[in-house]
Amino acid sequence: MTKPTLSVIIPMRENVPEHWLKELSNIKGNVEFILVYPPLVKKLPNIDSRIQQITSALRGEVIQRITALLNASGTYVLSINCDEYLNQNIEQIARQYFERFPNSWFVRLRTESYPYGSQDQLVKEWDIFPSIKELKVKTKADKNLSESETLKEISISPLENKFDPLCLFRPFPGRKDHHGIHQENFDKKIWKNSLIQEGLADIVEKFTIFGALKYIPFWCSDRLLGLSMQAKLYQKGVVKKGQIIAHWLPKNSVQIRTEDNPPQYRGKNRRYVLGEILLLKLYPQYGYFWNLILSQWRTLIKS
Repeated sequence: MTKPTLSVIIPMRENVPEHWLKELSNIKGNVEFILVYPPLVKKLPNIDSRIQQITSALRGEVIQRITALLNASGTYVLSINCDEYLNQNIEQIARQYFERFPNSWFVRLRTESYPYGSQDQLVKEWDIFPSIKELKVKTKADKNLSESETLKEISISPLENKFDPLCLFRPFPGRKDHHGIHQENFDKKIWKNSLIQEGLADIVEKFTIFGALKYIPFWCSDRLLGLSMQAKLYQKGVVKKGQIIAHWLPKNSVQIRTEDNPPQYRGKNRRYVLGEILLLKLYPQYGYFWNLILSQWRTLIKS
């Protein structure tokens, strides 16, 4: 198989409808899809040779998503969920973006949300996406440029921010250091896979507590992956404070349509801190991570 341009990785659950997989197969270009199921969950009928279906050793969003990432062979990688629908030209969008911005780490996609059961809206024809090379870039100083038709700059997260013990006492969320044009989360962004594979090795290593004893949180990989990738390169001096590392695509275009979870699969009592606490094990020197964890921990205690 030719090396894929884009790997789309997806943690699966029970009762994903077959029409979702059919829509996935309608995506054009040199793309591979890596679907990772929990143990004992029946796989969907495979209708596309580009679709790889794997059963994870354990159930859980973290281990399923990381298993998918470890198997991703594309130049770029995109993480979505099994209730989301992708623009059919997503591979072309990825190629165009990184051809114009070869030094970027990722590009953030635009999403549109629909209630559960809105199948007609989810599979309707996609609008034609504009050529990325012709789009203007909106910087922080550009107050008059609209986000509707421009690429919005995204800087690295402010990891250098100091530990703020007062975040324990302020009203929710307590933190004051997380505002601004940066990005903590990993999902729904097309990343350079070379950066991902380098950072994954550190995360997997930190799962080990002692010998065969492992700590693998059930939830949540989103900020764990997004922030650890940034911290690794910041620590190595590859990037500096405030440096632009990505862009957000225009508001008037949509690349992902998201359907609300079915009632039986809606998220309840998700303890994000149980996954993100690994950031402290990886990078205890960053006050930004301490502020994040303490604010989440306070929420966990109160609930």
